[in-house]
Amino acid sequence: MYIQIKNQKYKADFCQGFSRVIGFMFFFTKPKKPKLLAFEKEQRISLHMLFVFFPLLAVFLDSEKRIVEIKRLMPFTFYTSKKKARYVIEMPLNLIKIKVSVGKKIKFIS
Repeated sequence: MYIQIKNQKYKADFCQGFSRVIGFMFFFTKPKKPKLLAFEKEQRISLHMLFVFFPLLAVFLDSEKRIVEIKRLMPFTFYTSKKKARYVIEMPLNLIKIKVSVGKKIKFIS
């Protein structure tokens, strides 16, 4: 699966169920692609950075794939979104080449 932010495409791992819980835990080097976490419905989403050894950018999307919140997450911290979201893109900071902002729409491409 690919995600498109503005004109930039990223190959992403689609995660639901147990793979969503694992995320980037125990990665000792920065990954080359983001993870797209999918939830059954819009909700406030809690993320943990236990055993994640690098900072991430978490981009929270609603059901229409519009950005509702953006948060930089540091290793070994916890965060609960302020807004309800259905998807989260977890992206290592070294991958993001463009500025993202609340209200922008993201495309998913199979």
